Amino acid sequence: MRGHIRKRGSTYSIVVDVGNDENGKRKQKWYSGYKTKKEAEKALADIIAKIEKGEYFEPEKMSLATYLDYWLGNYAKTNVAASTYKRYTEFAAHIKTNLGSIMLPKLKPAHIQSFYSTLLEQGLSKSTVLKVHRMLHLALKHAVNWQIIISNPADAVTPPRPDKVEMHVWDMNTVNQFLNDVSDEPIYMPVLLALQTGMREGEICGLKWEDVNLKQGTLTVKQALQRINGILTIKDTKTAKSKRTIALMDYTVQALKEHKKQQNTVKLMMGPAAYHDQGFVCAWDDGRPYDPHYVGEKFTELIDKLDYPKIRFHDLRHTHATMLLQQGVNPKIVSERLGHSQVSITLDTYSHVLPNMQKEAITKLDELFIK
Repeated sequence: MRGHIRKRGSTYSIVVDVGNDENGKRKQKWYSGYKTKKEAEKALADIIAKIEKGEYFEPEKMSLATYLDYWLGNYAKTNVAASTYKRYTEFAAHIKTNLGSIMLPKLKPAHIQSFYSTLLEQGLSKSTVLKVHRMLHLALKHAVNWQIIISNPADAVTPPRPDKVEMHVWDMNTVNQFLNDVSDEPIYMPVLLALQTGMREGEICGLKWEDVNLKQGTLTVKQALQRINGILTIKDTKTAKSKRTIALMDYTVQALKEHKKQQNTVKLMMGPAAYHDQGFVCAWDDGRPYDPHYVGEKFTELIDKLDYPKIRFHDLRHTHATMLLQQGVNPKIVSERLGHSQVSITLDTYSHVLPNMQKEAITKLDELFIK
């Protein structure tokens, strides 16, 4: 018999035969703390299945470093984007340096809390430490799901809360003047799309003509372009909500039509041997897509050269959202255009716009009542 269940007080425990020791004696492992018999039965079945497949780990013999290597290789490598996996390996290096020697069942919330303080003292930002926490929490959550540990010690830890970055946006006069001033620049189309659709840099650079419907006046965001390990790579959008269809202004449609016409003219001049036709909307004269880093750097260069208020390229997305909210557009619609996973993210990000909207709403409501 591989194992059995025992009730101990108000909880259940399982006892599992995990093989023989070096002297040939039967080895048993106890796992406690299951709230219901059904939960214990499932845990017992899972562990027995792992033993039979040769996938069983003895938690007390597994360090956090060993587990993270296993998790990265057996979960992260095949379930997250390449850029996320690269970031996870960097975070794991920090974790292994500080906590790697601790055996998994011995890892306590206090160890993790102290580790976060160490990272902050070493100069990592609160935002980065929060990302380390999210990765570690996810890895340990899987350790619980895989019956390696009973509970997740990261549940009881308080990660640092990043300071809110002050948002900078342009007003409409600045937007219109800048579009006029850069109309002949290579990044005119990326700037226009950011301002009139709210798309992210990588999404703009990854946009293909096959995802643009000029007749219906829409475009569909399906992917993003990102430089990973020095190589420009197409990756899926950030979340399911990031994959979205955006309605276009007539102005944007006409600009895209003209842009496509010019691109086709260049394509004919270059010829099939020299033109790398990959279907990108924002591309060099030989068809290669723009690098998102180039777009951001060129934008910064232009606002410095033309003496415009300093903002990041990403702030054009914020400018788009702010303009819509100021015009009274429903936050849910704004959220859908931006590809936010929840409306609450939109409301929190653009809370600076809401007080004025409240005043305008009250003014309009006041006009409805008979005086």
